[in-house]
Amino acid sequence: MEKAGPRLALIEDNTDTFVSSTLSASLSSLIAALNQPPANTHRLPPQVTLETVEVYPYVPYIQYLLPGSIVMSVFMMVMIGGGIIYIDDKARGLHEGYLVTPITKLELIAGFNLSGTIKAVMAGSVLMTAGSLIAGIPDPLAPLRLLKVLLVILVTAFALISFMFLLMVRVTDPLVPRAIFGLLNTMLYFPSGAVYPREGFPAWMQAISLVDPFTYAVHALKCLLLKDTGFAAISGDLVVLITFSIATMTVATLLFRRTL
Repeated sequence: MEKAGPRLALIEDNTDTFVSSTLSASLSSLIAALNQPPANTHRLPPQVTLETVEVYPYVPYIQYLLPGSIVMSVFMMVMIGGGIIYIDDKARGLHEGYLVTPITKLELIAGFNLSGTIKAVMAGSVLMTAGSLIAGIPDPLAPLRLLKVLLVILVTAFALISFMFLLMVRVTDPLVPRAIFGLLNTMLYFPSGAVYPREGFPAWMQAISLVDPFTYAVHALKCLLLKDTGFAAISGDLVVLITFSIATMTVATLLFRRTL
């Protein structure tokens, strides 16, 4: 206001370079318009200058892609586990051995889902460790951070495999799940914000991202890997994923038929 070398600071979350660059460019254009009047003769320059303060260390795009890659590796194991294994067993006639046992439908579905979850967690953990080292994530093997990331991977794996079992609960042809793999990848991965921030999506794509379980898994992993936050920042994501798991397991149990 005094026109004595004023400076304006923009403190930004630089883990998302798309959003931070857009904000910096918009604010710079506003300042350029503010500086249009001719300068008065002062000891200090009257023009306003913008200084960007990045809250986190420099985040290259390879680090930005890591959370989505981890979730995708989990999903790849999910697609070949759980419900799809049961469909293959039905095609081979092995499911008769499951159906003659006294276990309940919920126990049968939970067994398939847990077995698939274990394999998906192993795949996600390997990619998380190797990817963090390759991408240069700061201190990726810190015990507390590692524990939080593994918890997110575990919850994500169980949510996705429960969702997959729900989709396959009434399917009998083993070719059907393989035919929809590409469609599921596209519909779940790209609207999640793994490649580009959700704020830049059109309205219809933002609506898809709200019901996409990938969205909450990717957000939680971004918070942990790029910002090293605590549980408070990811509690909402965990609640959504756990609720999603319970809902899909319940519906799958109701739809499951214990018949040959």
